[in-house]
Amino acid sequence: MHRKRFPFNAAFALSATVLLLPAAGSLPAQQGKMKKFLSKPLTIEDQGSFFVGGVPKVTPYAAASAPGANQTQLPLGQITIGQMYVQFQIPQGKMRNMPPVIMVHGSTHTGACLESTPDGREGWLPYFVRKGISTYIVDQSGRGRSGFDESVIHEAEALVTRGDVAGGAALLPSIARISDNGAWTAWFGHLTPPGSNILDGRLIRHGDAGDPPTDDASHSDSYLPAFPLASVDAQVVARTGGIGQPPAGPNNYFALEYYKQLVPNAESTLPGSTCPTCDPTTISPANTWTPRNLATLVERLDGAVVATHSQSGIMGHHMVRILKERGHLNLVRGLITLEGSCSFPNSGLKAEDFDNIPYLAVKGDYAATSDGCQTTVDAINARRAAGQGIAKADYIKLDELPNPVFRGTTHMMMIGANSNEVADVILNWAGRNIPPKGKDRKRR
Repeated sequence: MHRKRFPFNAAFALSATVLLLPAAGSLPAQQGKMKKFLSKPLTIEDQGSFFVGGVPKVTPYAAASAPGANQTQLPLGQITIGQMYVQFQIPQGKMRNMPPVIMVHGSTHTGACLESTPDGREGWLPYFVRKGISTYIVDQSGRGRSGFDESVIHEAEALVTRGDVAGGAALLPSIARISDNGAWTAWFGHLTPPGSNILDGRLIRHGDAGDPPTDDASHSDSYLPAFPLASVDAQVVARTGGIGQPPAGPNNYFALEYYKQLVPNAESTLPGSTCPTCDPTTISPANTWTPRNLATLVERLDGAVVATHSQSGIMGHHMVRILKERGHLNLVRGLITLEGSCSFPNSGLKAEDFDNIPYLAVKGDYAATSDGCQTTVDAINARRAAGQGIAKADYIKLDELPNPVFRGTTHMMMIGANSNEVADVILNWAGRNIPPKGKDRKRR
């Protein structure tokens, strides 16, 4: 579908020469004057979008039916479900023998979190391209521009209208979503006092007065979130057109531009699968379709480095398993897990599968160190030490790095105030550990 060249810059620290494609005017996060998101003009050779994967589904419930309609009276139609949207940019002057990078967002997000930041700065997509790296971002299958399977909702509704309430309820998918205040309390601060809700409690930042002492287990109380919390929409602060009772303050914490990126996890409308080698063997829809499509994308690109975040961490591992089953494990040029699951048993993998795949796990400042990620990294390196593998694994804990710029790095590190510095950590690691395409993988 696409051209054969998909480079990846081995010299990661070098910026591409840029003279073309100045950023178009765009609305900044503060809803003020039009501004540029890119730090400077960006030169690209190609850009676009396409879809991978998907299967046809024939159903009488492709569209909503009239109440009480009989299934046998509904016309059959075909829809495509399970596909994955892919957006890409190819930099000019890239090194043609280097693999590209594929970036995958986490729960309740889409690829938008990798395009630009809520406060109007360039995101990791253009930043990586600026470093000479062909970069692909996706919307997980069932999410955002990838679409979802609405027919199961229509079918459940039809069952209920025909009197089969239990059958309709059993068929109706449970669609999860991270709420605005849920994102706050998960990553940026607290809702106090304990046991309160958004109508009678108050949001505070990590590091502010009232930060619970128990937080010391995962971060220092002196660290404030490295996140653009001042990037708000005045209309949301004023609750213009708002629905429901107004929550307690501070208002700006309930009006973050960032919250607009949060969308439902509609991948639950897709079917799940089974994996005999996985523990557990029942695989959720999320871990069924996106990993399969990531494997297909890696194959189409003739090899790639894959970087996952949060929820998609286990998806990257399932992708590796699928490529292994297809006999294409060699196409995984590197796997990067940002604040996500590093479990081998969950995805049916073993340390030996990474003998030739560089592996990086990264954590920010507001999450406890993952024993699972440390176990995975140690297992890969143990094989390397025994002379059985050549690839290196690392677990980088940003809060332990000496540079104070990493203090307060939140879970959403790709759109934080220090997003470029975090990107450089990843790029520098990749430059040291990921070999160019066509070259033998050697100990590094």
